[in-house]
Amino acid sequence: MFKLYEWLTQCALNLADPYVHGSGETPNSRVWPYLRSHLHPLRKVLVLSVIVTILTASIEVWLISYAGQLIDMLADTPPSEIWKQHSFSLLSAAVMIILLRPLSQFARFAVNDIGFSCNVANLFRWRAYDHLTRQSVGWFQDDLAGRTASRLVMMGNYASDALYQMINAVAFGFVYVVGVVMLMAGTDIRLAIPLFIWLALYMMLMGLIVPRMVRAMEAFSAAKSGLLGKVVDTFTNFDTVSLFARRNEMEADHLLSLEDTRASLFRARQIGLALRTVTVWLEGVIMAGIVGYGIWLWSQGGATIGLVSAAVALSLRITTMAEWILEAVWRIFEQVGSIREALLTIAQPLMIQSDRHLPDLVVSGGEISITNARHHYGKGKGGLNGIDLHVRAGERVGLVGPSGAGKSTLVNLILRFYDPENGQITIDGQDIRNVDLESLRKAIGMVSQQAALLNRSVRDNIALGSMDVTQEQIEAAAREAQAHDFICELRDNQGRTGYDAHVGERGVKLSGGQRQRIALARVFLKNAPILILDEATSALDSEVEAEIQSALKQVMHGKTVIAIAHRLSTIAEMDCIVVIQDGRIVEKGMHQELLAAGNLYANLWNRQSGGFIGNDDQC
Repeated sequence: MFKLYEWLTQCALNLADPYVHGSGETPNSRVWPYLRSHLHPLRKVLVLSVIVTILTASIEVWLISYAGQLIDMLADTPPSEIWKQHSFSLLSAAVMIILLRPLSQFARFAVNDIGFSCNVANLFRWRAYDHLTRQSVGWFQDDLAGRTASRLVMMGNYASDALYQMINAVAFGFVYVVGVVMLMAGTDIRLAIPLFIWLALYMMLMGLIVPRMVRAMEAFSAAKSGLLGKVVDTFTNFDTVSLFARRNEMEADHLLSLEDTRASLFRARQIGLALRTVTVWLEGVIMAGIVGYGIWLWSQGGATIGLVSAAVALSLRITTMAEWILEAVWRIFEQVGSIREALLTIAQPLMIQSDRHLPDLVVSGGEISITNARHHYGKGKGGLNGIDLHVRAGERVGLVGPSGAGKSTLVNLILRFYDPENGQITIDGQDIRNVDLESLRKAIGMVSQQAALLNRSVRDNIALGSMDVTQEQIEAAAREAQAHDFICELRDNQGRTGYDAHVGERGVKLSGGQRQRIALARVFLKNAPILILDEATSALDSEVEAEIQSALKQVMHGKTVIAIAHRLSTIAEMDCIVVIQDGRIVEKGMHQELLAAGNLYANLWNRQSGGFIGNDDQC
């Protein structure tokens, strides 16, 4: 029996595949078109849901109708004759109640609670994730990561709950009301008049209240999302907050966010209170109308006592149904407000457009050509002011210049974290805007000054993007990065050790030098033909840096390398050094040539070799 149950529920789960990619287009920013765009993978479960909903609602209406017939049957038949005359009817009713009704409810809940609910939330999350992860790095820098993550995860809950309530409450209630109207009309169409009046008043009430409800719930969702984003932002940067912020100021800021959330919820609940109060009044209208009219018909000889009893039961059932539908409608539009607010993030068009059907980048040598590149992040100043740079295949180029000169912007454009506002960038003659973005990133290895680690194991951080590698390859890369020894000594708070130890959020459990060595090991393992180093050894002490520099020389062999450096000694042996100032290339040449020229590079070098770095305006 259990195996049969397991098989049936598994079949219900497999009615839909939640991991079907969407069209690849920007999600619709309007709620109902957005919801409709996700329904195609759910078509089987939705059709079955409608069928079982109609079946179960019909059985419930029949049950109340039969109760009235049973009363009339008992009133009109002598006790000694009841089984002789009505045994088939009574046994059929028993089969319906004991067998068919439970089976229909099982089918309904299996389809809706398993086939639908277990799939729909993940479908929305999967497609939202697919869209958001194709956004640019710059897009993620414009919003709070906590709020973006919350909207992605919660969108599944919002959409699932809204659609579930439509199927289970609204659709069931609609079928139920239609069945009641047909039942009453079969005896006397006038019995349905109170029901029609109630429906008209109910729909008018919904039309007046629902728009206000949507706006109120949207405001509440925005306040709640903002609160979550602030809390995540504070906790993520708690070391900095603890060092610089005063506790009373932190509490005051959090209090403002909490009060904004409470005030927006209060406005929503005000509307809900009014709606519930008026609905209770409408329940009285329908109870008095149906029962009172039924009694009047019975007094005039137009109805039996069984029909009156059924009318009483139906009126009580309809009032219960009305409350259920009201709660469902409230939940639906509560979620509509939340969906609309979440779509502010999820439905944003891609900052960098990338067709999935573009060809992969083919790297034959790694030649990089940058032509008249201009980029100011939409601000009209800063960034790059027209850069022309040609990096030959296998050439090692150092980028030098004052802070804010445009070095990082140039690297961001090569990585296609942003598209240049003007100009073109090619790799081996291929415009990077016309190749698959993932293939572009696959061809480039990068180590930045702030090594980014995920809150996963050391093994996962090193093998990130290369999950098919062996433990031996991971350890070899770690040894090259001078990281193997300290990795073997790691132990996290869950007792995991070595390469299994987790490094904490952003690698917070490791020192800056340890994080950078793991990031270097990741690049060594990736072994991409193009290598970008942004102060790759800045967090290391002199002894370890010397060892890493030796390893880097081996890794750089045969690769195209672009290295950003403030410590000029780390790039003195590069094939070419490019000096950038105010978004333009002002010098270019080898180390000795630039020293002999006596310009900006020579000034920077003299400052550093003289024992100090200088201020931010100089390096």
